[in-house]
Amino acid sequence: MHLKQILKKDKESFVKKWFQATINTYPAQTARILGKDSNRFDNPVGAVTHETIKDVFNLITEEFNQEILEKALDPVIRIRAVQSFSAAEAVSFVFALKQIGENLLDDSLIRQFDKLVDQIALAAFNKFMKCKEEIFLLKATESKRRIHRAFERAGLVAELTEEDLLGSKKS
Repeated sequence: MHLKQILKKDKESFVKKWFQATINTYPAQTARILGKDSNRFDNPVGAVTHETIKDVFNLITEEFNQEILEKALDPVIRIRAVQSFSAAEAVSFVFALKQIGENLLDDSLIRQFDKLVDQIALAAFNKFMKCKEEIFLLKATESKRRIHRAFERAGLVAELTEEDLLGSKKS
């Protein structure tokens, strides 16, 4: 049996264990809350995390490329990018799949599965860095606005347009 067929067959087990490993990257009390309810309104982070893991797992059982994988990882990575995770901590949940694979797959498939997990990790890291860059640009633009408004109130500069403030982004 091929790897993707086995992954499809054992999907529920993989997704359940991967979700648990992912929420375990949070502090114990937070992990208990995230794992309790999958209702999007009562537990939005837990629900988004579970949906993303399920979507990514469905994707890896089909044909995919890095761009599609990054898009699938986006919701959970975006959340982790605004939390106090380092880059390594933010994508560490992906590597939990290797341990899960070792427990659920034959030895003959482990190497192939590990390569698949490495692709997911690279996509997660790329998405994390893109999110951090967006956050940095938002903060820089807001700082420019605040400083400019202070100078305007002091009568030191003329009014700038939105294009003027975002002009350095286009350069």
